[in-house]
Amino acid sequence: MNMSALAAGWPFAILLMLYARCDDRAPPCGMVIEKDHRSKALVLERDGTAHSVLIDGGTTICGVDGYPVPIDDVDVGDQVEIVQ
Repeated sequence: MNMSALAAGWPFAILLMLYARCDDRAPPCGMVIEKDHRSKALVLERDGTAHSVLIDGGTTICGVDGYPVPIDDVDVGDQVEIVQ
């Protein structure tokens, strides 16, 4: 094993740990109970609680089959998963 490569990668292990702590929560998913066309916001219901999600250019909406869906094709009552 190349010890110099292992030693060179050590400082970045801390950054990976910090990233994992910030991003270890599951992406929002659930049934759309409200949709705002002007601000491109969705309100999802999951486990009896409502979660508001603002859709921007870097956000992907996936349907129940896992394929991306445009915001215009999402209707109230659809099951979606938001990947930010």
